[in-house]
Order: sequence, then C-alpha cells, then structure tokens
Amino acid sequence: VIGAGGMGREHITNLSGLDGVEVVVVADVVPAGAEAGAALAGASVRSTTDPMSVATDTELDAVVIASPDETHAELAIAAMEAGLAVLCEKPLAVTVADAEQVVAAEAAASGALLHVGLMRVYDSAHMQVVDAMAELGPLHHLRLVHRNTNHQWTRSLETVFSQSLIHDIHSARWFSGSEFASVVAQVVRTGERINYVNLLGELTSGATVSIEFAEATYGYDVEVEATCEHGMAIAAQPAQPIVRRGGQAHRHIGDDWFGRFTDAYRTEAAEWTAGVRAGEVRGPTATDGLAAQHVVAAAITSAQTGTRVPVNWG
Repeated sequence: VIGAGGMGREHITNLSGLDGVEVVVVADVVPAGAEAGAALAGASVRSTTDPMSVATDTELDAVVIASPDETHAELAIAAMEAGLAVLCEKPLAVTVADAEQVVAAEAAASGALLHVGLMRVYDSAHMQVVDAMAELGPLHHLRLVHRNTNHQWTRSLETVFSQSLIHDIHSARWFSGSEFASVVAQVVRTGERINYVNLLGELTSGATVSIEFAEATYGYDVEVEATCEHGMAIAAQPAQPIVRRGGQAHRHIGDDWFGRFTDAYRTEAAEWTAGVRAGEVRGPTATDGLAAQHVVAAAITSAQTGTRVPVNWG
C-alpha cells in the first residue's frame, strides 16, 4: 500500500481482513506514517519512505495507490510496467493528459489491470437505485446531492472537483449508461473558501444531471434521485433507527465518508482482489477514470468562465 493517510489506512484495514490477502509493505514519505500503517497491517509488515520502490517491486502481486493525487499517474504507470495489478484511488490523475498516459500504459503493459477507487458502485443504496431504474423506463433526470465535511479546510477549485465531485460525476455515468455532452458549473465562495457548487450536465442520451455539492458542518450526506419515464427512484440512506424522544425525532448521520461507505469500501477490497486473481477488473476502470477527468476539466473551465463547456469525450 502506497500512502498511509486516511484512505491508505482504510485499505490496509480492509485488505488485512481478507482471506488469502497479505499486506507486506506500506510506503509513505512521512516515516511515522509509513511505520504506523505497517503496524496496522501486522508486526511483520515492512515500511518504507520510498513509494516508487514499492510500485516497481516485481515480487509483489498488486499495489494500492492512496498517495497524494499528483503522484497517482506516475506510480500507476510504473506499477503496471512492473507487472503489478493496481487499485488507484481517485482521481486517476490530476490532468486529462496524465490520465491518458495511464490508460495508454495499461494498454501497452502485458496483462496490466487498473481499478479506480470509485467505491459508490459497491454501495447497496446506489445499487438498489440502478436495479429500480431498470423497471422505470428511460432516464429523464438525475439529481445527486453531496454534503461533505471538509468545511474546516480551504480547498482549491481543482481539488473540490477532482477529489469530491468526481464521485458524483462517475455515478451519473454509471446510473445513466451514457456520457456527459456538456456542463455548466456555478461556484459560491466565502473569501477563498468554496461553500457550494452546482453542476448541471447534459448527457449524450438526452437526459440531464444536476449535482449539488456543499461543505456541510452537520455531517456527511449523499443523496440520489433518478426521474424516469415511468417513475422515480431515490437512494435510501443506510439502515439507521429513527429515535423519537422529548418531542423530537433523530436519525444518525455519519461524520465522514468512511462511516457512510464502510460496507462499500470492504466490498471494493474483496472485489478488487478477486478480480486480480481472475485476471479482470471488477469495478471502475482506467477508462472510467479518464472519462471522469474529462468532465472535471470541462467543469473547472465552466466555473472559471461562466459558460457552458462541451465535454470532449464519448
């Protein structure tokens, strides 16, 4: 595992709990982080501050890349050239050009397999909407709501789109089975802080998409609504009791994405490793990562120019 921050530790925990899977080395440029990640996996696990040495280690079967975004493309390419299967956290790369290089490297490397960490495809609530849509006829409109808990940080426009909205962008492609044709993005700021983003998209199928993103203080919240020809499907929240007491009703909302998507992350780990054994990608592919990056690039341009921007993909 490369990267021992929050995402890296999540992957270490989930992979360590799988039969037939052994985490053998953890890399992080921060020595204490590498050591802590290795300790999480087990007493015999090695740690290193040299991520590239792990990406190019031909004794390994596979590698997880959960390091900073700007390192993803270089490490993924090196790992595939070394013959390793890769689970690369989103984004696949920070630019379209770099994402294209990753896709080309996968095609050139014999038997290379790259899975992108867009874990919502393993979430039961999302999967139930996909199943329901099959009975409701053609899709007319998708509404996706994303309330994040990064309000304590000031993030750049590029980071908000490539780290957060990229999940919703991929979900829209997955739900609709079609590509974005164009996007319009509006951003609301307080000083340098981005508080709200509204992304409107037209799909090649003729359906429309609206993605609402906000840095929330109350907790982490994700919603999906699909309006189709013969009905509507809404993603149910994970099963939580509603407690009525003292004249009020309460339902717990998690603090972050780890709590909301615990089961999805576990399923992702199981499906990825099963796919590695079978010689196939059982989830979002490098091409999915590239497609999402094209939409991200168009959305950033739209937010900067105030215009509708075509998506040059699909």
